[in-house]
Amino acid sequence: MSNYWFLTILLVIPIGIAFQWISDSSKDFSDIIALELKKHGLKYVGSSYPGLFKVGPFKKFEITIGKPTINEGAIRYDNTYYRIVEFKTKTNRTKQVWAKIDTNWFKDTTIEFKPRLSKFKK
Repeated sequence: MSNYWFLTILLVIPIGIAFQWISDSSKDFSDIIALELKKHGLKYVGSSYPGLFKVGPFKKFEITIGKPTINEGAIRYDNTYYRIVEFKTKTNRTKQVWAKIDTNWFKDTTIEFKPRLSKFKK
């Protein structure tokens, strides 16, 4: 009987990872990214999914399964997504930055860029 549990675990983990990869890579945040770039006078070209465990220059590394957690009596559902964003500066040069997009059911979606967009305003 223990062999069945072992085989089940060996099947469930890769299926869960594949599901998470498909879910993360299919999300499109182009409207949020383009709006944030426009605030800094930059033009959005495109963005790409870097991979399941790639977080770029961001220090915090999280693996989220998507299970709601209880925090201070409220249900929270936080997800973090990473994208490599390509944009054009005012001098028409194409640049790339990493974007960290934090989503939440009860708060606005926040986005952070590294390096910061203020560096490219010139």
